Amino acid sequence: MRSRLFRTFLLLVLAVLPGACVARPAADGARMMERVRHQVAAGPRVVGTPSHAAVRDWIGVELSRLGGRVESQAFTDSSLGRPLALTNVIGHYGPDGGRRIVLCAHYDSRPWCDEDPDTSYHRVPVQGANDGGSGVAVLLEVAERMHRTPPPVGVDLVFFDGEDLGTRERPDLFCLGSKGYAARLPAPGDPARAVAAFLFDMVGGRTLAIHAERNSSERAASLVALVSAGAKATGASVFHDDVRWTIVDDHIPLNDAGLPAADILDFDYPAWHTHRDTPEMMSAASLAQVADVAGWLVYESALARR
Repeated sequence: MRSRLFRTFLLLVLAVLPGACVARPAADGARMMERVRHQVAAGPRVVGTPSHAAVRDWIGVELSRLGGRVESQAFTDSSLGRPLALTNVIGHYGPDGGRRIVLCAHYDSRPWCDEDPDTSYHRVPVQGANDGGSGVAVLLEVAERMHRTPPPVGVDLVFFDGEDLGTRERPDLFCLGSKGYAARLPAPGDPARAVAAFLFDMVGGRTLAIHAERNSSERAASLVALVSAGAKATGASVFHDDVRWTIVDDHIPLNDAGLPAADILDFDYPAWHTHRDTPEMMSAASLAQVADVAGWLVYESALARR
């Protein structure tokens, strides 16, 4: 009898302690690796190519299959001096009213391996396993969980087009999809406007080490703190609190438009913009840690409390 009373008391204590017993399903790293391989097998996702269109359509099909309300945000960009058709793919989840947050990544891949030590690859497209493919896989893994368990707040999974067309001479050609998305954000005060965004880019490397990014720390410090809290809560050892890089990425147009955004990336990835950016350079365990943190942001962070 005493033992039974003790167990009852313990269950009551756990019930009133916030976060004392959180059911936290683990992300499926193997499934994410398969999605990375699928993207690479389609071919380089260079804007305007059949491979690019195939992966764009596949993302939409996956989101629909996983219960998302799919939006194709098509627009024309003229930064190149000619019309360029771009399409951001958006999966809407959760309730229509109340707070909304954004998880985002880019799905296009770079037209040139211009950082390759072997100059013979400089005009060869990047395969984009990690640079593009990893972020897509993480977002779709979050969609898997939201399909099983609806999120407590609204979540928009945004797959940006046209991220990787810039050069050192033309940095303005980076982030075309996120610029188009930022220009089309609902007005401040509109209930459809998100309050925070988290960008996932190059998050699947075998030797993954994600450090805080300077623009994010200066412009969205509270979101960087949430990412750190999520890493600690989920035991994601690949995350580190110190600032390592200052990066121009898809979070910049969002911050410029007044949507606080934090960049989650590993810029120490040795195959960046080279022909070696292949699935063999990646790790299912790395992807799983990042997806666990993404899930924590959606379900357990302060943003998830309505």
